[in-house]
Amino acid sequence: MFSRFFAYFVVCCFFCSHGRGRLQDVVITSGSFKMAGQDMKRILIVDDEPRLREMLAEALSESGAIIQTAGSGREAIALANNDKPDIVITDLCLGDCSGVEVVDHLRDSVGEVPTVFITGKGDEASLSEASSRKPLELMTKPLNIQHLRDTVWREIARLDEQQHDHDAPQQDAPADTSQATLAQACRSLSEQVQANKTLIDYQAELLAAKNDDDVFRVLFRSFARKTGPLSGMAMVCDSNAELRIVGRFGVPHPDNLTFCRSLAEPLVDVLLGTPQIKRIDAMDEREMFDEAVQRFLPGVTLLALPLIPTPGEMIGVVVLYRKGEQPFLPEDLALAQLITHPTALAVRRND
Repeated sequence: MFSRFFAYFVVCCFFCSHGRGRLQDVVITSGSFKMAGQDMKRILIVDDEPRLREMLAEALSESGAIIQTAGSGREAIALANNDKPDIVITDLCLGDCSGVEVVDHLRDSVGEVPTVFITGKGDEASLSEASSRKPLELMTKPLNIQHLRDTVWREIARLDEQQHDHDAPQQDAPADTSQATLAQACRSLSEQVQANKTLIDYQAELLAAKNDDDVFRVLFRSFARKTGPLSGMAMVCDSNAELRIVGRFGVPHPDNLTFCRSLAEPLVDVLLGTPQIKRIDAMDEREMFDEAVQRFLPGVTLLALPLIPTPGEMIGVVVLYRKGEQPFLPEDLALAQLITHPTALAVRRND
């Protein structure tokens, strides 16, 4: 009872001495409180739609960060100049300027700030301009709120780790590193066991596949389950050594055939030249794609998988891509390295 009263008394004294205007800069958690700036991150949400600002602020309230909102670019810049945000979430289209202009201004005045761009619609030029700023995400409305939370929390964790590494005193490594070595060995063994389990489960699913279409559905589901929504196309060589489309896949639904082909076919020559798994940012390599689809490329990342059952023999290609969502990460590349060869063997088995 006394401890609760004491905590209440301290907080009240703090408010009285600093004024009610600073209430939003204090976060109270489980009987303790933190002042803004003490190991807390700031998230600045910029959107000219009040309801969306409120929804995003509420959705991110559990992040443990200080949430600030602005209804215009000018207001956002004023807030940021007063207290630099650690993350900015901004609509591309604001009433008085663009979200890109806000981010550019902040970069010049307070430095680089990790950014999430959101948009309900946008022309090719604005999307391309936003993508060139290398945001954490370029998200389209209606928003995937859970994905936004994951993106923000992941960035906060990265910033915290970066700050910890910066603040940690430099010390000489201890002479006895046997415990650290053992811990690393245990982690490596655990990762290997998990990889083996993933591979065994995947091969079991492949054994049940009756044709190439089933094989590629197994591959696609594995990526969708493990790393999130995506789309893709699979092609295999026919008896004339020409690639034929086996299937299109997508979560929540496949894209149309023309769009899939326009993304996949330019990568075939790339894989023929260098037959290895490749991750590609479509905007960085937009010249390889047809002009008709270049306006759809902002926010698109691709993962190209050559199907090679034996060295020097490529019998097909799988191209996976994501649009405006989480890009392909090291986890995706690790999964691709693990399951691409068994997939190629399963396709060869069906010949």
